[in-house]
Amino acid sequence: MEIWIFDAEKSATQIDSTPKKEPSYSKNDFTHWGGLDFGVSMLTTIDNKFILSDEVDTTQMNTFLDLNYSKSLHFSLNLIEQNIRIYKNYVILETGMGMEWNSYNFNKNITLDADAPYISASNTAVAPDSIKFSKNKLKVTYLKVPLIFEFNTNNKNPNRSFHISGGFEFAYKIGSRTKQKYEINGYDYKTTRRDDYHLADFKYSTVFRVGYGDYFTVFANYGLSNLFEYKKGPNVYPLTAGITIGF
Repeated sequence: MEIWIFDAEKSATQIDSTPKKEPSYSKNDFTHWGGLDFGVSMLTTIDNKFILSDEVDTTQMNTFLDLNYSKSLHFSLNLIEQNIRIYKNYVILETGMGMEWNSYNFNKNITLDADAPYISASNTAVAPDSIKFSKNKLKVTYLKVPLIFEFNTNNKNPNRSFHISGGFEFAYKIGSRTKQKYEINGYDYKTTRRDDYHLADFKYSTVFRVGYGDYFTVFANYGLSNLFEYKKGPNVYPLTAGITIGF
């Protein structure tokens, strides 16, 4: 047998109810650089053009700018993240370390000549009409370090906060290769060659990120440095954009 006694002025619900504990968050919950980046790899000119007129294109720059964006992909693994609170959780300085892979898939039937003193993209020795490329890409791998300021609109709950961040990423090239897959007269061929292709060792980019909570974050990285070494390749600059999946 159980006997319940209630105050006439209070309900049972009021007596049995217990206050809910507010969830606690760490400063890492308010930052959004760490995670996986998926996006598109692009190349532009210094005046932000994706293609040049034939009259202006004296160095065959369009050979590099003319990309198949459905196969020119960007992937970044941002593993290590360190944060410093500047002002509560409203302003945070982020740094860390990660790796990124950029793939530039060429639309034209070209082969990069790495042995030339100036990077060139000559037509294949086979007649262009008789060769069909299903894959023709330049892949570059970097080790990178960010320096980013992030701003949040909510100091208490990161899941109810808009975030916006901007800064720089400094990257060092650790590998590059070309990969081709094509068909000639009904026969399939695959070639892979590892070389530096006169690519610059260091890359500097501006970073912009914006999103809401952990639900979504979009990013854009604009290269401030040339993709190729000075006077050893056309003046093209990397541009990537996509979404981030946080850890």
